[in-house]
Amino acid sequence: MRTIPYSATKADLYTPYLRGNYFSGNEAQTTAGLCAELSRLAYARNSPSRAFDQPLITSVLARIGFAHCGFLESTNSPGGTHCFAAVGQMQSSGAQLGIVVFRGTDADDPTDIGDDADLLLTPWTSGGQVHRGFFGALNQIEPALGAAVKAMGCPVLFTGHSLGAALATLAASRYRLAVDSDSALYTIGSPRVGDAGFAATLAGMAGRRYVDCTDVVTEVPPEAVGYAHVGPPYYINRNGEISLDPPGLAIKEDQAAGAAEYLLQYAWRRGDVGVRNLADHTPLNYVFAVSAAAELGAAAAGT
Repeated sequence: MRTIPYSATKADLYTPYLRGNYFSGNEAQTTAGLCAELSRLAYARNSPSRAFDQPLITSVLARIGFAHCGFLESTNSPGGTHCFAAVGQMQSSGAQLGIVVFRGTDADDPTDIGDDADLLLTPWTSGGQVHRGFFGALNQIEPALGAAVKAMGCPVLFTGHSLGAALATLAASRYRLAVDSDSALYTIGSPRVGDAGFAATLAGMAGRRYVDCTDVVTEVPPEAVGYAHVGPPYYINRNGEISLDPPGLAIKEDQAAGAAEYLLQYAWRRGDVGVRNLADHTPLNYVFAVSAAAELGAAAAGT
């Protein structure tokens, strides 16, 4: 039986920034919690503009110890690629840390939809091949991104949700030799980004890849066309509990049970997402699960 909060609403899936209340708990105490909430914060934007809500993001980051925030938005802005970067201290250790956080797909932005759909593989400079749309999206904020990363002078945490996770993965591969060896990549609901050769460019880099139960985005693009995930999953089961790389059969059984439960509990309600494989992609559901694991002292959510 699930005791961890869960949101099935369309509002939390498509406009996660409207929920607000960022870092209201212990999310900043662990690396995983920090990344999950930062990835949600990256959706904060002005409306109807898609540009970052810079005053809000700056104030939230300052409250958790991150200052000197820089905003990198593509020349297509308010559409296109959005990323923010800052330097601060981990609350749990006091260690200096840089963060590079990418926004995920904006359902109202045709530029993002186009980037997601352009799934042809193209050569990657560090090795292997990557998703052509993601590659092009990352390049929209170069060379400013490269300059920001190299100027940090401390370990860098690359993170994001959905499309943002894909861009964080590319950035980590591109800059891992230019940053501190303690840098890490934490992805939230990430699609596959490239082939096995690309995944090998991130071998040995610290980090975690979180997958929420039936989250459909984590299953695309398919392996059948040459794609491979980077690293094993930290799997969030239907009750919100996290485990590292459980057996495939156990995942399938949990997903089937979760989908059936969702139909009974949520799918029929007005304002809720119709199917669980979309609702599980909601950024807040990742925050709920990772935060709960931290509260329980679970090793899966530790730093």
